[in-house]
Amino acid sequence: MSSTKSADIIIAGIGAHGSAAAWQLAKRKLKVIAFDAYQPPHTLGSSHGETRIIREVYGEHPDYVPIIQKAYEIWQELEHLNTDTVSSEPLMHITGGITIGRPESRAIKGVRKSSETHALPIEILDHQEIRRRWPQLQPRENMIGAYDHRAGALFPEQCVSAHIKQAIREGAELRFNERIMKWKPDGQGISVQTEQGDYHADQIVFAAGAWNQNFLSKLNLPLRLERQVLFWFQPASSLDLFKPEHCPNHSWEWSPGKALYCQPDYGGGVKTAFHHDGEMFDDPEQLDRTVSEADERSLRNAFADIIPQLNGRVIKSAACMYTDTPDFHFLIDRHPGHSNVIICSPCSGHGFKFSAAIGEIIADMATSREPRYDMALFNIDRLLNRDSQTQCPDD
Repeated sequence: MSSTKSADIIIAGIGAHGSAAAWQLAKRKLKVIAFDAYQPPHTLGSSHGETRIIREVYGEHPDYVPIIQKAYEIWQELEHLNTDTVSSEPLMHITGGITIGRPESRAIKGVRKSSETHALPIEILDHQEIRRRWPQLQPRENMIGAYDHRAGALFPEQCVSAHIKQAIREGAELRFNERIMKWKPDGQGISVQTEQGDYHADQIVFAAGAWNQNFLSKLNLPLRLERQVLFWFQPASSLDLFKPEHCPNHSWEWSPGKALYCQPDYGGGVKTAFHHDGEMFDDPEQLDRTVSEADERSLRNAFADIIPQLNGRVIKSAACMYTDTPDFHFLIDRHPGHSNVIICSPCSGHGFKFSAAIGEIIADMATSREPRYDMALFNIDRLLNRDSQTQCPDD
Protein backbone atom coordinates (compact mmCIF):
# COMPACT_ATOMS: atom_id res chain seq x y z
CA MET A 1 0.00 0.00 0.00
CA SER A 2 1.53 3.29 -1.13
CA SER A 3 2.04 6.13 1.32
CA THR A 4 0.41 9.52 0.85
CA LYS A 5 2.61 12.27 -0.58
CA SER A 6 2.14 15.72 0.90
CA ALA A 7 2.49 19.26 -0.41
CA ASP A 8 1.56 22.78 0.50
CA ILE A 9 -0.57 23.08 -2.62
CA ILE A 10 -1.82 20.81 -5.39
CA ILE A 11 -2.63 22.10 -8.86
CA ALA A 12 -5.05 20.32 -11.20
CA GLY A 13 -4.06 21.14 -14.76
CA ILE A 14 -0.69 22.26 -16.16
CA GLY A 15 -1.86 24.31 -19.11
CA ALA A 16 -1.55 28.09 -19.41
CA HIS A 17 -2.74 28.99 -15.92
CA GLY A 18 -1.69 25.88 -14.04
CA SER A 19 1.89 26.07 -15.27
CA ALA A 20 2.07 29.80 -14.48
CA ALA A 21 0.69 29.21 -10.98
CA ALA A 22 3.14 26.34 -10.39
CA TRP A 23 6.07 28.64 -11.19
CA GLN A 24 4.85 31.53 -9.07
CA LEU A 25 4.02 29.32 -6.08
CA ALA A 26 7.32 27.45 -6.26
CA LYS A 27 9.18 30.78 -6.44
CA ARG A 28 7.65 31.54 -3.05
CA LYS A 29 9.12 28.32 -1.69
CA LEU A 30 5.83 26.46 -1.38
CA LYS A 31 5.92 22.74 -1.99
CA VAL A 32 3.89 22.29 -5.18
CA ILE A 33 2.62 19.13 -6.82
CA ALA A 34 0.79 19.68 -10.13
CA PHE A 35 -1.01 17.12 -12.27
CA ASP A 36 -2.05 16.93 -15.89
CA ALA A 37 -3.89 14.06 -17.51
CA TYR A 38 -1.72 14.53 -20.61
CA GLN A 39 1.78 15.77 -21.50
CA PRO A 40 1.72 19.56 -21.79
CA PRO A 41 2.02 21.50 -23.92
CA HIS A 42 -0.54 19.44 -25.80
CA THR A 43 -3.33 20.06 -28.30
CA LEU A 44 -6.20 18.53 -26.34
CA GLY A 45 -7.32 21.54 -24.32
CA SER A 46 -7.23 25.31 -24.76
CA SER A 47 -3.52 26.18 -24.44
CA HIS A 48 -2.27 25.63 -27.98
CA GLY A 49 -2.63 27.02 -31.49
CA GLU A 50 0.88 28.43 -32.26
CA THR A 51 -0.09 32.08 -31.73
CA ARG A 52 -2.35 34.03 -29.38
CA ILE A 53 -3.20 37.71 -29.50
CA ILE A 54 -1.93 39.96 -26.73
CA ARG A 55 -3.16 43.57 -26.51
CA GLU A 56 -3.08 46.26 -23.88
CA VAL A 57 -6.12 48.44 -24.65
CA TYR A 58 -8.56 45.74 -23.64
CA GLY A 59 -12.06 46.16 -25.05
CA GLU A 60 -13.79 43.50 -22.96
CA HIS A 61 -13.68 45.65 -19.79
CA PRO A 62 -11.34 48.30 -18.35
CA ASP A 63 -10.69 46.12 -15.26
CA TYR A 64 -8.60 43.77 -17.41
CA VAL A 65 -6.07 46.47 -18.30
CA PRO A 66 -3.96 46.51 -15.08
CA ILE A 67 -3.77 42.71 -15.22
CA ILE A 68 -2.63 42.60 -18.84
CA GLN A 69 -0.07 45.31 -18.12
CA LYS A 70 1.40 43.08 -15.42
CA ALA A 71 1.25 40.13 -17.81
CA TYR A 72 3.43 42.00 -20.31
CA GLU A 73 6.04 42.45 -17.56
CA ILE A 74 6.00 38.79 -16.54
CA TRP A 75 6.10 37.51 -20.14
CA GLN A 76 9.22 39.64 -20.66
CA GLU A 77 10.73 38.31 -17.44
CA LEU A 78 9.95 34.74 -18.45
CA GLU A 79 11.39 35.28 -21.91
CA HIS A 80 14.61 36.59 -20.34
CA LEU A 81 14.82 33.53 -18.09
CA ASN A 82 14.15 31.32 -21.09
CA THR A 83 17.11 32.65 -23.11
CA ASP A 84 19.74 30.72 -21.21
CA THR A 85 19.90 27.91 -23.76
CA VAL A 86 20.72 27.90 -27.46
CA SER A 87 17.38 26.21 -28.18
CA SER A 88 15.26 28.90 -26.52
CA GLU A 89 12.54 30.52 -28.61
CA PRO A 90 10.79 33.89 -28.27
CA LEU A 91 7.59 33.97 -26.26
CA MET A 92 6.15 37.27 -27.51
CA HIS A 93 6.35 39.37 -30.68
CA ILE A 94 4.95 42.89 -30.90
CA THR A 95 3.44 43.86 -34.25
CA GLY A 96 0.71 46.28 -33.22
CA GLY A 97 -2.90 45.27 -33.48
CA ILE A 98 -6.07 46.78 -34.86
CA THR A 99 -9.70 46.24 -33.89
CA ILE A 100 -12.04 46.96 -36.79
CA GLY A 101 -15.80 47.43 -36.78
CA ARG A 102 -18.56 49.97 -37.05
CA PRO A 103 -18.13 52.99 -34.74
CA GLU A 104 -21.11 51.81 -32.65
CA SER A 105 -19.90 48.20 -32.41
CA ARG A 106 -19.17 46.67 -28.99
CA ALA A 107 -15.58 46.04 -30.00
CA ILE A 108 -14.81 49.64 -30.91
CA LYS A 109 -16.73 51.12 -27.98
CA GLY A 110 -14.97 48.73 -25.59
CA VAL A 111 -11.50 49.68 -26.79
CA ARG A 112 -12.33 53.37 -26.54
CA LYS A 113 -13.64 52.94 -23.01
CA SER A 114 -10.49 51.18 -21.82
CA SER A 115 -8.35 53.79 -23.54
CA GLU A 116 -10.19 56.62 -21.82
CA THR A 117 -10.31 54.90 -18.41
CA HIS A 118 -6.58 54.21 -18.29
CA ALA A 119 -5.30 57.09 -20.48
CA LEU A 120 -3.85 54.63 -22.98
CA PRO A 121 -2.96 55.74 -26.51
CA ILE A 122 -4.90 54.38 -29.44
CA GLU A 123 -5.20 55.57 -33.01
CA ILE A 124 -8.70 55.82 -34.46
CA LEU A 125 -8.44 55.27 -38.21
CA ASP A 126 -11.10 55.54 -40.90
CA HIS A 127 -11.49 52.87 -43.54
CA GLN A 128 -9.39 54.79 -46.08
CA GLU A 129 -6.44 55.18 -43.71
CA ILE A 130 -6.55 51.49 -42.79
CA ARG A 131 -6.49 50.55 -46.47
CA ARG A 132 -3.62 52.97 -47.12
CA ARG A 133 -1.44 51.60 -44.28
CA TRP A 134 -2.31 47.95 -44.77
CA PRO A 135 -3.71 47.33 -48.28
CA GLN A 136 -4.27 43.67 -47.43
CA LEU A 137 -7.08 44.88 -45.12
CA GLN A 138 -10.19 46.20 -46.87
CA PRO A 139 -12.68 47.43 -44.24
CA ARG A 140 -16.07 48.52 -45.47
CA GLU A 141 -16.86 52.21 -45.70
CA ASN A 142 -18.92 52.08 -42.50
CA MET A 143 -16.00 50.64 -40.49
CA ILE A 144 -13.24 52.28 -38.47
CA GLY A 145 -10.25 50.83 -36.65
CA ALA A 146 -8.68 51.28 -33.20
CA TYR A 147 -4.93 50.63 -33.37
CA ASP A 148 -3.03 49.47 -30.27
CA HIS A 149 0.71 49.78 -30.84
CA ARG A 150 1.56 47.34 -27.98
CA ALA A 151 -0.47 44.46 -29.38
CA GLY A 152 1.15 41.38 -30.86
CA ALA A 153 1.41 37.64 -30.49
CA LEU A 154 2.27 35.13 -27.79
CA PHE A 155 3.48 31.69 -28.80
CA PRO A 156 1.46 29.43 -26.47
CA GLU A 157 3.36 26.17 -26.73
CA GLN A 158 6.63 27.96 -25.97
CA CYS A 159 4.97 29.93 -23.16
CA VAL A 160 3.63 26.83 -21.42
CA SER A 161 6.96 25.06 -21.88
CA ALA A 162 8.80 28.03 -20.37
CA HIS A 163 6.48 28.13 -17.35
CA ILE A 164 6.97 24.39 -16.86
CA LYS A 165 10.73 24.73 -17.10
CA GLN A 166 10.86 27.50 -14.52
CA ALA A 167 8.42 25.73 -12.18
CA ILE A 168 10.63 22.64 -12.19
CA ARG A 169 13.73 24.80 -11.71
CA GLU A 170 12.11 26.35 -8.62
CA GLY A 171 11.34 22.92 -7.18
CA ALA A 172 7.75 22.17 -8.24
CA GLU A 173 6.89 18.52 -8.81
CA LEU A 174 4.98 18.25 -12.09
CA ARG A 175 3.32 14.94 -12.77
CA PHE A 176 2.31 14.48 -16.40
CA ASN A 177 -0.02 11.78 -17.75
CA GLU A 178 -1.48 11.36 -14.28
CA ARG A 179 -5.20 11.98 -14.02
CA ILE A 180 -6.88 13.12 -10.81
CA MET A 181 -9.75 10.73 -10.07
CA LYS A 182 -11.14 12.13 -6.81
CA TRP A 183 -10.61 14.97 -4.37
CA LYS A 184 -12.19 15.87 -1.07
CA PRO A 185 -11.69 18.17 1.91
CA ASP A 186 -10.62 16.05 4.85
CA GLY A 187 -10.74 18.51 7.73
CA GLN A 188 -6.99 19.11 7.65
CA GLY A 189 -6.65 20.07 4.02
CA ILE A 190 -7.38 18.38 0.70
CA SER A 191 -7.00 14.72 -0.16
CA VAL A 192 -6.45 13.78 -3.80
CA GLN A 193 -6.51 10.38 -5.45
CA THR A 194 -4.92 9.95 -8.87
CA GLU A 195 -4.48 6.95 -11.13
CA GLN A 196 -1.10 6.39 -9.51
CA GLY A 197 -1.43 7.28 -5.84
CA ASP A 198 -2.74 9.35 -2.96
CA TYR A 199 -1.75 12.92 -2.17
CA HIS A 200 -2.52 15.53 0.46
CA ALA A 201 -2.13 19.31 0.52
CA ASP A 202 -3.24 22.31 2.51
CA GLN A 203 -4.81 23.86 -0.61
CA ILE A 204 -5.76 22.95 -4.15
CA VAL A 205 -6.03 25.01 -7.35
CA PHE A 206 -8.33 23.86 -10.12
CA ALA A 207 -6.85 25.18 -13.37
CA ALA A 208 -7.99 22.38 -15.65
CA GLY A 209 -9.96 24.45 -18.16
CA ALA A 210 -12.74 22.39 -19.73
CA TRP A 211 -12.12 19.65 -17.16
CA ASN A 212 -12.80 21.96 -14.20
CA GLN A 213 -16.48 21.20 -14.44
CA ASN A 214 -15.81 17.51 -13.71
CA PHE A 215 -14.07 18.44 -10.46
CA LEU A 216 -16.70 21.00 -9.44
CA SER A 217 -19.91 19.31 -10.55
CA LYS A 218 -21.63 19.79 -7.20
CA LEU A 219 -21.54 23.57 -7.71
CA ASN A 220 -23.57 23.21 -10.91
CA LEU A 221 -21.76 26.16 -12.46
CA PRO A 222 -23.34 27.43 -15.71
CA LEU A 223 -20.27 26.75 -17.83
CA ARG A 224 -20.44 25.80 -21.50
CA LEU A 225 -17.89 24.15 -23.78
CA GLU A 226 -17.66 25.70 -27.23
CA ARG A 227 -15.99 24.15 -30.27
CA GLN A 228 -13.68 26.53 -32.14
CA VAL A 229 -12.01 25.79 -35.46
CA LEU A 230 -8.66 27.34 -36.40
CA PHE A 231 -7.39 27.72 -39.96
CA TRP A 232 -4.01 28.67 -41.36
CA PHE A 233 -4.34 30.14 -44.86
CA GLN A 234 -1.76 30.78 -47.51
CA PRO A 235 -2.77 34.17 -48.96
CA ALA A 236 -3.94 34.08 -52.56
CA SER A 237 -1.69 37.04 -53.37
CA SER A 238 0.65 39.58 -51.77
CA LEU A 239 2.16 37.01 -49.43
CA ASP A 240 4.73 39.46 -48.12
CA LEU A 241 2.01 41.83 -46.88
CA PHE A 242 0.84 39.19 -44.40
CA LYS A 243 4.25 38.79 -42.74
CA PRO A 244 4.49 40.23 -39.20
CA GLU A 245 6.84 43.00 -40.27
CA HIS A 246 4.10 44.31 -42.58
CA CYS A 247 0.89 43.27 -40.84
CA PRO A 248 -0.60 43.83 -37.38
CA ASN A 249 -2.85 41.28 -35.82
CA HIS A 250 -6.39 42.25 -36.71
CA SER A 251 -9.73 41.53 -35.07
CA TRP A 252 -12.99 42.29 -36.86
CA GLU A 253 -16.58 42.71 -35.82
CA TRP A 254 -17.41 41.78 -39.37
CA SER A 255 -21.16 41.68 -38.71
CA PRO A 256 -23.08 43.03 -35.69
CA GLY A 257 -22.10 40.83 -32.73
CA LYS A 258 -19.95 38.54 -34.93
CA ALA A 259 -16.17 38.46 -34.55
CA LEU A 260 -13.18 36.92 -36.29
CA TYR A 261 -9.45 37.45 -35.88
CA CYS A 262 -6.21 36.96 -37.82
CA GLN A 263 -2.56 36.70 -36.89
CA PRO A 264 0.21 37.48 -39.38
CA ASP A 265 2.05 34.66 -41.10
CA TYR A 266 4.89 33.58 -38.78
CA GLY A 267 5.90 30.84 -41.19
CA GLY A 268 2.97 28.45 -41.12
CA GLY A 269 0.24 30.55 -42.72
CA VAL A 270 -2.16 33.28 -41.59
CA LYS A 271 -4.05 31.99 -38.56
CA THR A 272 -7.73 32.92 -38.87
CA ALA A 273 -10.78 31.93 -36.82
CA PHE A 274 -14.14 33.02 -35.57
CA HIS A 275 -14.33 34.21 -31.98
CA HIS A 276 -17.38 32.52 -30.43
CA ASP A 277 -20.54 31.25 -32.15
CA GLY A 278 -19.13 27.71 -32.18
CA GLU A 279 -21.05 24.52 -31.52
CA MET A 280 -21.75 23.73 -27.86
CA PHE A 281 -20.95 20.33 -26.33
CA ASP A 282 -20.77 18.80 -22.87
CA ASP A 283 -17.72 16.57 -22.46
CA PRO A 284 -14.16 17.76 -23.28
CA GLU A 285 -13.24 14.21 -24.22
CA GLN A 286 -15.91 14.28 -26.93
CA LEU A 287 -14.78 17.39 -28.83
CA ASP A 288 -15.34 16.86 -32.56
CA ARG A 289 -11.86 17.46 -33.94
CA THR A 290 -12.83 16.81 -37.57
CA VAL A 291 -12.77 20.04 -39.55
CA SER A 292 -15.45 20.10 -42.23
CA GLU A 293 -15.93 21.88 -45.54
CA ALA A 294 -18.77 23.78 -43.88
CA ASP A 295 -16.37 25.11 -41.23
CA GLU A 296 -14.05 26.38 -43.93
CA ARG A 297 -16.81 27.79 -46.13
CA SER A 298 -18.42 29.83 -43.36
CA LEU A 299 -15.08 31.44 -42.44
CA ARG A 300 -14.17 32.19 -46.05
CA ASN A 301 -17.57 33.80 -46.59
CA ALA A 302 -17.06 36.03 -43.54
CA PHE A 303 -13.70 37.49 -44.63
CA ALA A 304 -14.15 37.36 -48.42
CA ASP A 305 -14.72 41.10 -48.90
CA ILE A 306 -12.72 42.49 -45.97
CA ILE A 307 -9.50 40.45 -46.39
CA PRO A 308 -9.87 39.35 -50.03
CA GLN A 309 -6.17 38.58 -50.62
CA LEU A 310 -6.26 36.03 -47.80
CA ASN A 311 -8.64 33.75 -49.68
CA GLY A 312 -6.02 31.17 -50.73
CA ARG A 313 -5.49 27.53 -49.91
CA VAL A 314 -5.73 26.06 -46.42
CA ILE A 315 -2.35 24.97 -45.11
CA LYS A 316 -3.77 23.29 -42.01
CA SER A 317 -6.66 23.42 -39.57
CA ALA A 318 -7.44 22.31 -36.03
CA ALA A 319 -10.27 22.26 -33.51
CA CYS A 320 -9.95 23.52 -29.97
CA MET A 321 -12.41 24.56 -27.28
CA TYR A 322 -13.44 27.48 -25.16
CA THR A 323 -14.92 27.09 -21.70
CA ASP A 324 -17.45 29.92 -21.46
CA THR A 325 -19.10 31.67 -18.57
CA PRO A 326 -22.49 33.30 -19.28
CA ASP A 327 -21.01 36.82 -19.25
CA PHE A 328 -17.73 35.75 -20.92
CA HIS A 329 -15.61 37.07 -18.05
CA PHE A 330 -13.16 34.88 -16.16
CA LEU A 331 -13.75 32.86 -13.01
CA ILE A 332 -10.99 33.38 -10.43
CA ASP A 333 -12.21 32.89 -6.87
CA ARG A 334 -12.35 30.59 -3.89
CA HIS A 335 -14.82 27.73 -3.66
CA PRO A 336 -17.89 29.03 -1.80
CA GLY A 337 -17.82 26.08 0.59
CA HIS A 338 -14.07 25.54 1.00
CA SER A 339 -11.73 28.49 1.44
CA ASN A 340 -8.68 26.35 0.69
CA VAL A 341 -9.96 25.54 -2.82
CA ILE A 342 -9.11 28.07 -5.56
CA ILE A 343 -10.91 27.95 -8.89
CA CYS A 344 -9.03 29.47 -11.82
CA SER A 345 -10.61 30.07 -15.23
CA PRO A 346 -12.65 29.31 -17.39
CA CYS A 347 -11.52 32.13 -19.63
CA SER A 348 -14.18 32.14 -22.37
CA GLY A 349 -11.63 32.16 -25.18
CA HIS A 350 -9.64 35.25 -24.25
CA GLY A 351 -7.57 34.25 -21.23
CA PHE A 352 -4.23 32.95 -22.48
CA LYS A 353 -2.59 36.38 -22.71
CA PHE A 354 -3.32 36.95 -19.01
CA SER A 355 -2.00 33.63 -17.75
CA ALA A 356 1.43 34.91 -16.68
CA ALA A 357 -0.24 37.46 -14.40
CA ILE A 358 -3.00 35.11 -13.29
CA GLY A 359 -0.34 32.70 -12.05
CA GLU A 360 0.86 35.48 -9.77
CA ILE A 361 -2.72 36.24 -8.68
CA ILE A 362 -3.20 32.59 -7.71
CA ALA A 363 0.05 32.68 -5.73
CA ASP A 364 -1.17 35.81 -3.92
CA MET A 365 -4.47 34.14 -3.09
CA ALA A 366 -2.74 31.00 -1.82
CA THR A 367 -0.43 33.01 0.42
CA SER A 368 -3.17 35.34 1.73
CA ARG A 369 -1.79 38.47 0.12
CA GLU A 370 -4.14 41.33 -0.60
CA PRO A 371 -5.20 41.41 -4.26
CA ARG A 372 -3.57 44.21 -6.23
CA TYR A 373 -6.42 44.29 -8.74
CA ASP A 374 -10.18 44.71 -8.63
CA MET A 375 -11.29 41.08 -8.90
CA ALA A 376 -15.04 41.62 -8.58
CA LEU A 377 -15.55 40.94 -12.29
CA PHE A 378 -14.30 37.37 -11.80
CA ASN A 379 -16.12 36.30 -8.63
CA ILE A 380 -18.04 33.06 -8.39
CA ASP A 381 -21.17 34.52 -6.82
CA ARG A 382 -22.36 35.90 -10.15
CA LEU A 383 -22.32 32.38 -11.59
CA LEU A 384 -24.24 30.91 -8.67
CA ASN A 385 -27.02 33.44 -9.23
CA ARG A 386 -29.32 31.73 -11.69
CA ASP A 387 -31.21 34.95 -12.37
CA SER A 388 -28.23 36.50 -14.16
CA GLN A 389 -28.69 37.07 -17.86
CA THR A 390 -26.37 35.74 -20.55
CA GLN A 391 -24.59 38.53 -22.37
CA CYS A 392 -22.91 38.64 -25.75
CA PRO A 393 -19.12 38.48 -26.01
CA ASP A 394 -17.30 41.75 -26.56
CA ASP A 395 -14.46 40.45 -28.71
